[in-house]
Amino acid sequence: MRKRLTQKHAISRSIGDRDLPLEANRETDVQTDHPTVGSAVEVSPLGAGSLTPLQGKTGKITGVVSRFGVPVGYRVEIDGGIHHGPLKAFYTDRCLVEDPQPPTATSMALREGLSHWASQRDYWHDQTGGLESFCFALASVTPRASAQTLPWGWQFEVPDPMPGESTLVRCGAFQHGNFWTLSTAVAPLRGELDSPPPLIEDHWARVFAWSYRVAMGMIPYGFPWEQAAAGIAARAKASALVLRPLLLSTLARVLQAREELTGEVPDVPPISVGFSQVRLKVGSIGMTEYPTDRRPYVVVTISPEAAKSMQYLQQVVLHECLHIAVAALYDGPHNDLFDALAEKTGLLPKHRD
Repeated sequence: MRKRLTQKHAISRSIGDRDLPLEANRETDVQTDHPTVGSAVEVSPLGAGSLTPLQGKTGKITGVVSRFGVPVGYRVEIDGGIHHGPLKAFYTDRCLVEDPQPPTATSMALREGLSHWASQRDYWHDQTGGLESFCFALASVTPRASAQTLPWGWQFEVPDPMPGESTLVRCGAFQHGNFWTLSTAVAPLRGELDSPPPLIEDHWARVFAWSYRVAMGMIPYGFPWEQAAAGIAARAKASALVLRPLLLSTLARVLQAREELTGEVPDVPPISVGFSQVRLKVGSIGMTEYPTDRRPYVVVTISPEAAKSMQYLQQVVLHECLHIAVAALYDGPHNDLFDALAEKTGLLPKHRD
C-alpha cells in the first residue's frame, strides 16, 4: 500500500508533460520571491492537461519552480484558480521560445508520412526515382498540393481541412558530382492559400503530376532531367489510357469468375494503377498494395517492362487482379482460391508465382 501511495503522490507532483515530466513539490519547491512573480502570462497552445481549456487566457505568476537556479515551471493564478505548468505552457516577456507554434493534424501526418526524407537522401544525378518515390509518399497523405520549384529545390503547400491553415513541405535539393541530395522540413502555416490546388482523385495521377511538375521546374536550375521528365509524362499517359482500362476490364472478368466459383461477390475498394518501378522489389514485375488507414484504396504498380508485349501485360495485370479478388475476403495471396481463379481465367502457370 505504501508503494502505491508513493507512486500516486509522485505523479501528482509532475508539472511537465509526458515526454519530459517535471516532478516538483508544489509546497516547498515553488519560489514566491522570484523576480518574475507578479508578471502577466498567457496560456499557450502547448498548455496541456488542466490548462487545455485555458489556452489563450491571461493570468499572473505567483510562483516559480527552478532547477539549478534556472526556472523550469510556473505557478499561475488564472480566474481565481491556481495552476502549474512548464515554461512552454505560458507566453511571457521572453523573446526566445523553442517550438512556439503547435503542429496541426495535417502537418503531423505529413511529417510522419515523409519521415524517410527528414534525413539526407542521395540519388543518381540524372534519375528522378527518388522524386517519384517522395511524391508517392506525399500522395498517400493528401490529394491536394501545389508545387513550386526554386533554385534551392522545391516546395509543396498542402491545404488543411481547417479554414485558414495549410502546411509547407520544403524540399532542399542540390547536385554534387554524379548525385543529387534531398532533405525535407515540414511546418504548419497560418493563412489560406491564394489559389487552392486542384483535387486529384487518383493516387498515381497525383504522383505523376507532381513528379513531372518538379522535374520540369528543376531543369532550368541545372538538373539533367529532360529525359526523365519525358518518361514520367509517357508513363502517366499510358497508365491512364491503356493500363487502367485494361485493369478494370480484367478485374470485372476475375470477379465474375470468383462469383461462379464461390457464389460470393466481394467488395472491392477503389483502385489506382500506374506504370512505375519505385514501389517494386528487384526482379518483380507487379505489386498490389491493399488499403491502409492512410490510403483507403488499392494501389497497383506495374513495371514498364511489362508493356513489352500486350499479351505479357495482360498476364501481369491478370495476376494482380487475382490478388485483389482473393484478398477482398481471404488471407494469403497464393491460396487454393487464387489457383482456382488462375486456372479459370487463363493465367499461365509460369506467371502464377
